[in-house]
Amino acid sequence: MASLKDPDRSEENSDLLRPEIITPLSVTPGTRGKGLPPDTRGARIKVVILAMAFVLLVSAGLWLLNYLSEHPAERAPGQPPAGKSEQPSQRQTIAQPHPSAQTIADPAKIAAEKEQADRTLAEFMKLKQNLEAKGASQWGKETYREMMQFADEADRLLLEDDYRAAAENYAAAAARAQVLIGRIEPVLKQVLAEGQAALDQLNGDLARQKFSIALMIDPANRLAQQSLQRAQKIEDVRQLLESGKRHEEAGKIAFAHADYREALRLDPDSKEARQALTRTQDQISEAEFQRLMSEGLTALHRNAYQDARAKLLKAQSFRPESQEAKDALAQVDQAIRLARIETYRQKAAEAEQAENWQQALDAYLQVLEIDANIQFAARGKTRAQDRIRIARRIDFFLQQPAVLESDRQLENAIALIAEIDEIKPKGPQLKDRFEKLVRIVDAAQTPVNIIIESDTFTDVAVYKVGKLGRFESRELSLRPGTYTVVGTRDGYQDIRKKITVRAGQGLVRIGIKCEVKI
Repeated sequence: MASLKDPDRSEENSDLLRPEIITPLSVTPGTRGKGLPPDTRGARIKVVILAMAFVLLVSAGLWLLNYLSEHPAERAPGQPPAGKSEQPSQRQTIAQPHPSAQTIADPAKIAAEKEQADRTLAEFMKLKQNLEAKGASQWGKETYREMMQFADEADRLLLEDDYRAAAENYAAAAARAQVLIGRIEPVLKQVLAEGQAALDQLNGDLARQKFSIALMIDPANRLAQQSLQRAQKIEDVRQLLESGKRHEEAGKIAFAHADYREALRLDPDSKEARQALTRTQDQISEAEFQRLMSEGLTALHRNAYQDARAKLLKAQSFRPESQEAKDALAQVDQAIRLARIETYRQKAAEAEQAENWQQALDAYLQVLEIDANIQFAARGKTRAQDRIRIARRIDFFLQQPAVLESDRQLENAIALIAEIDEIKPKGPQLKDRFEKLVRIVDAAQTPVNIIIESDTFTDVAVYKVGKLGRFESRELSLRPGTYTVVGTRDGYQDIRKKITVRAGQGLVRIGIKCEVKI
């Protein structure tokens, strides 16, 4: 700052410097030294000398006052100049005038003090600009006020050319500025927290004020930017929350839910809106859950199992952990299970009635897939498998009756007849096939008379019967089948004949003689 002189004081000093004009007594010509008593002349001389001395003293005093006004004497650090009054705070000390006001300062020292004052002023102004840019005037409180008191006092001292005191006050102001700079981060956290609290209380004005201060401190702060945007809409959010609360208290949950949803859309970070929306959503979900449960159980009682299951599954989506829904679904699943089992049981019964044992077996297997412990299905499976096996064996003998010529196969057929005979009741198809089997087995067991004629010289043997010896004629009773008759005679070629005995065949004659000599 440039030093300025007080114009009023300069004018006053200039008046004091004007010398007072004293007019001497007039002396009449021709009377100088004459006509006056000697003591009167001495007194007049003394008055003139005293008057001149007085003029000299007044001139010297005026010169000294003028000099001191242009070159102020040093003040004590922190003291204000004489004639100035101020009220410093309890935590600060304003510079006071130096006690030796009569001392005449050295011009070099004054220049150095002025340079120091300018330097501290520049340092302070840099700090002050930084603080002003960060809105310190709004959050600095007492410290900021003290800083400005020191700065104002320094400005005043600088205008009065009291450079040393001005520098000290600028330094004190800079110290306060440094304190404020050190508080920037804590203040930022504090105003962000206070702004958030204001948002939670739906106080839009206070929230905007706090976040505006935060953005002055840190313009790039994302939280402050986003929160300020929230604060701009907080009044609308508050109105929606109040409207939603009124609807909720009136039991109009759908309207309340709509208001809370819109409030959350405007302010996605609103805890109150989110909580309210969750609360009404839970109420809506509970009502929907109860409705679907009722509809599902009603469908279950109507045996509309698929519809019941769909309703109950949708109800469970609203309350996944609901034991009520789980139990109801278990009832539906059990009913569906039993219904399926009953469906397959009926199919199996119909298949058995129609003697379609493969179809019956398939139905019983389906039941056992649902529940392997169902006894009727296990017994039905065994029964169906046995009937299928019997049917196949019957087909085998009916389609190839010649196999009964084998003693082993005849025995198998007889055993099969005994097994079928134990089945009661027999279906029409089984009964008919069983009778056919009995007939071919009876026929296979009924002997056919065979007459073998020979020449009494040939030894005759019948395979599977034995040696018959020599004879002229021999009658045998053979069950249906294929036999080989062999004749032997010494010196003659053996003879061999194969005969087939068929069931129901009439008397059979065969000749066996060895007639070809070797």
